[in-house]
Amino acid sequence: MPGPVFIDGDDVTLRTLERDDLDLLHRSRNNPAIRSWLTFETPSAMDDIESFYESTVLGDGNVNLVVCVDGEPAGMVVLFDISRHSAELAAWLFPEYHGEGYGHAASSLLIDHGFSALGLHRIHAKALADNEPSRGTLRSLGFTKVGVARDAVFERGDYQDMVRYDLLSDEWLTS
Repeated sequence: MPGPVFIDGDDVTLRTLERDDLDLLHRSRNNPAIRSWLTFETPSAMDDIESFYESTVLGDGNVNLVVCVDGEPAGMVVLFDISRHSAELAAWLFPEYHGEGYGHAASSLLIDHGFSALGLHRIHAKALADNEPSRGTLRSLGFTKVGVARDAVFERGDYQDMVRYDLLSDEWLTS
């Protein structure tokens, strides 16, 4: 049974991640088109997904939401490592939903929640240097590039740079 609607937007709906969604996580973590951009280097067995769900999703300090388009799961958007003043944003979509603005819409809803409801001052994010779609989405949301971690991840047979971004609450409110 799908989780309840947490945030309802014009183009996407964000609902809670439930135990019944573990197959969704399992498929995404093992999908080569998603996995390499999220820098998961090894296959994820269902036991790994269940452990992640128990420790991270059910634990404190994270907001894990399923992105739905026309009622169908399209991906995830997450605020994690939430502290008193900051959190990190991450998002992914199944390839068939790429390029339609759904990632931007979902991220925008969660960013607004982070600043408005959670009272965050700063949200940061990161993307591989060659992941131009994700980097473009972050820029279009108002994030500022704050640095590059050189050779931060070994992915697709080579070391990759990780580009870091952040967005402050007063920048979001005035954008």
